Amino acid sequence: MKICIVGGGSAGWMASTTFNSLLNCEKITLIESPTTAKSGVGESTLQQIIEWINLVDIDIEEILRETSGSLKHSIKFTNFLNKNSGSFHYPFGEVPYVDPQVAWGCISDGIFSHNKYAEYINPVASLAEKGKIDITSKFSLHFDAIKFANYLKENHCKEVEHVSADVVNFEESEKGIESLKLDNGSIITADLFVDCTGFSSLLLGEYLKEPFISYNNILPNDSAWATQVPYTDIEKELVPYTECTAIENGWVWNIPLWERVGTGYVYSSKHVSDEDAKQEFIEHLKSKKYDVSGCKFKKIPMRIGRHERSFVKNVVAIGLSAGFIEPLESNGLFTVHENLIDLWKILRRGLPSGYMKNAYNSATSCKFDEFAEFVAIHYAFTQRDDTQYWRDNMNRDYNIAGDKNYDKYGMLAFSREILMHSKFPHLNRGFHYIASGMNVCPYTSIESDASEMSKCKIQKQEWDMDVIKKLPTAYEHLKENIHKNS
Repeated sequence: MKICIVGGGSAGWMASTTFNSLLNCEKITLIESPTTAKSGVGESTLQQIIEWINLVDIDIEEILRETSGSLKHSIKFTNFLNKNSGSFHYPFGEVPYVDPQVAWGCISDGIFSHNKYAEYINPVASLAEKGKIDITSKFSLHFDAIKFANYLKENHCKEVEHVSADVVNFEESEKGIESLKLDNGSIITADLFVDCTGFSSLLLGEYLKEPFISYNNILPNDSAWATQVPYTDIEKELVPYTECTAIENGWVWNIPLWERVGTGYVYSSKHVSDEDAKQEFIEHLKSKKYDVSGCKFKKIPMRIGRHERSFVKNVVAIGLSAGFIEPLESNGLFTVHENLIDLWKILRRGLPSGYMKNAYNSATSCKFDEFAEFVAIHYAFTQRDDTQYWRDNMNRDYNIAGDKNYDKYGMLAFSREILMHSKFPHLNRGFHYIASGMNVCPYTSIESDASEMSKCKIQKQEWDMDVIKKLPTAYEHLKENIHKNS
């Protein structure tokens, strides 16, 4: 099998690494445009990336060292419920046995607030909030996306033919794309073409004209400003979580790496101009005591949605070229490695049949749609009314009455699990962290159980004092074990 990957970046080089490591290909070619600027965005991951890293046999500590990386235990959300509602965590890992209803009994009795729910259910939330690292718990990574792509290219894709050129035309046949013509005059043929060209979706969208389905009906944002800022106090600011902070017309991500902080403002251009959004972003960074005097700001237009199919004839799209939800919940690279694993599962049998392509498309579309609706609840559950942006999100029609049938995520899951008086969905722990943080309780009545609630509180105190207190901070762990010479 000959595979041609069009596009570099994280998606392209992760695809190359996957195929080079796991498939017995006759030839793998990656065409990377020398004229397309690298975004450097996509620096936060979810815990599932560890499965991909292990699958392709990459050393995690090496990745961290080579990419200015840090460890991540959680996602922290700030001021999503109200303008000054504070923060809550979405931690990784399995939940120790503490009945969620007991936790809500504690909330009802005023023992702790709803935004502390995760910290009483899962000790990982507590250690993340205290800035501590426990490598025996579930974690994911923060890294410099450009360094990550270069690391894969130089260390795990040496057998891949790397062509620096722009695709200028193509020849089509019944099987899809017959060949690609490059600006250097070369003609590239392959059995399978992998589209990693980002939002342009050159092969799937532009050449094969696969229809695009927008998520604008449930997701508000379409633009971002991104930059990098130096630490003010790295020992305090290098925390083991990504923070998402809601502001006037969107939210700001904050991703602490070893050498600097990656940050950006995701917003709706329907509610604020680009320049006003940039100024909102700058004022937010200044409020956090960051020095922005030397910062370069990059404007990123975002295409929110997905193609009807990701795999059409002999073309399969991976990454932004297939679809994008938005950066909330760090889903960008998540869809890359999850779709690559699915693609590998069918390609290891050889070129896929029509049935296998349809199965892949069904799985991919469902993942995109489910994740989009999961992200939507961060806006749907808000009670902010301080700007038109938040009022519009609170009153948006989220198509709850659609004909989809999701069991794990989504607004339909919310309507079934909450309004039909059931517990939170058991298959998706993330849902109840977000709902609880946004003060959505699933129970019609709560019976207080003093002994169980006391046990819950004592267990939390034991976690904090006996375990978490003794763990190193994120900075201490990285300095001692990963970035010793930095």
